[in-house]
Amino acid sequence: MSEENVEIVRAIYDAWARDEYPGPAHLLDAEIEYVNPAGAVEPGTRYGLEAFTRAVEQVFVEGWESWRFEPERFTASEDRVAVVLGYRARGRGSRVEVEGRLSTLWTLRGGKVVRFEWFHGADEALDAIEPRD
Repeated sequence: MSEENVEIVRAIYDAWARDEYPGPAHLLDAEIEYVNPAGAVEPGTRYGLEAFTRAVEQVFVEGWESWRFEPERFTASEDRVAVVLGYRARGRGSRVEVEGRLSTLWTLRGGKVVRFEWFHGADEALDAIEPRD
């Protein structure tokens, strides 16, 4: 199941790379949770596919003139997939370019994503599924 979950998450990133938001609807649970970290501009959890779609569009369409990412690593553990990403973005209006790395954690059930969390740090999602001592 872990490899199937990686392929589902990869399919969503592939859709996002083609500017298809929120991604393949058949892979997203209607009650999906979208979780922003504490230090985000709008921290907290959003519930449902409509809120997930809005959050994704705010990041990729409204907040930035351009936002491109490259998944570097997929790590699966049971029903979760941690992804480390490199990104490059250009601010809307300011045209300031930023780049860095972050991570995301996807939880899946029955072939659908039920929870999406993103983290500022590249290792945080990995730490959530593979805690280090």
